[in-house]
Amino acid sequence: MVKIVVNNGQFKMTIPKELAESKGWAKGTKLYFIESTDGQLHLRELKG
Repeated sequence: MVKIVVNNGQFKMTIPKELAESKGWAKGTKLYFIESTDGQLHLRELKG
């Protein structure tokens, strides 16, 4: 389950720990959203 919270006027999203671990994401990993033409959101890791 994803949860959105507001902190200092910014929206923040939590993701399940199991998902982050399976993707190899850790604190400091930078992610970005891509919205497809049909409105779906895709989360990608920013490399480099």
